[in-house]
Amino acid sequence: MFHSRGPKIFAAPAVILIVALIILNFAAGCSRSPAKSPPKSTESQKKESQALKELQTDIELIIKEYEKVYLMQTAPPPKAPEAEQKKEDEQKGQDKEQQKSGQGDASSNKEQEGKQGQQESSQNQAGAPPQPDWPKFEQDIARIHEQWNSFQAEAVKSGATSGMIGEFSDTLNQLTMTLTRQELYQGLLLINDLYGKTVDFEKLFKTKSPPEIRKVLYYGRMAAYKILNNDEIGAQDAMSNALASWESVKFQVEDTNEATKVQFSLDELSQAIKEKDPNLIKIKAQIAEKNVQDVMKSIEESKKE
Repeated sequence: MFHSRGPKIFAAPAVILIVALIILNFAAGCSRSPAKSPPKSTESQKKESQALKELQTDIELIIKEYEKVYLMQTAPPPKAPEAEQKKEDEQKGQDKEQQKSGQGDASSNKEQEGKQGQQESSQNQAGAPPQPDWPKFEQDIARIHEQWNSFQAEAVKSGATSGMIGEFSDTLNQLTMTLTRQELYQGLLLINDLYGKTVDFEKLFKTKSPPEIRKVLYYGRMAAYKILNNDEIGAQDAMSNALASWESVKFQVEDTNEATKVQFSLDELSQAIKEKDPNLIKIKAQIAEKNVQDVMKSIEESKKE
């Protein structure tokens, strides 16, 4: 009786081949060096940037210079009735004196007319809204160009993308061109935009207060500027962003009293924007900004202890 040996004959070499492949794969795996992951920047490795702090400080100073003129034009303080009445009384007195001296010679009349014209001109200038000091603005913005040029290399080394660099440069260039056209409102929005863009760079460095809290200042200012220019939709969008930014950072504020003050002041600024009264908006915006600045100082002081 014959038995089939075929399967047994082919089974043995197959087993040997499988074992050999397993051994080879194992050896290859051991010989490979583990893949190196790219170095990650941790919070402990980050350092503060003095150049960025100086850039932010100078941008804020320019914002305040622009803002001062803009608020005087769009939300001037009410005129005192007593001062207006005094001007009217003085003018009446001058008119009477001129009538009494009307019989004088022609040269005297011409002299009085010249004085009166000068007085009227000075009164008109006093009543006119203040104008920007464009040469001073140009000097200040030129300094920002220099600081930005010095900071770019440090920013790139710390991880800034080409997009971040390009956007800041483009905004700075657009701001500079508003000097040529003497556009106060557009310049104010653009210098505030520069401040907002510094927050993205702040995230690359070690900071004493959370960068996002500066976004509250940025959006709050934008909301006030836009509503004073009758941009209601833009103001409401900016105010919503200010409140959202505050929501993301308020849990980091240890002083609950300070945090509550910020919340109330932002809510009241939002309401003032709906009311559309220029002086109300100005006052509420200034209070909100001060409260946010106080919170930033409080957080920085707590980290020193």
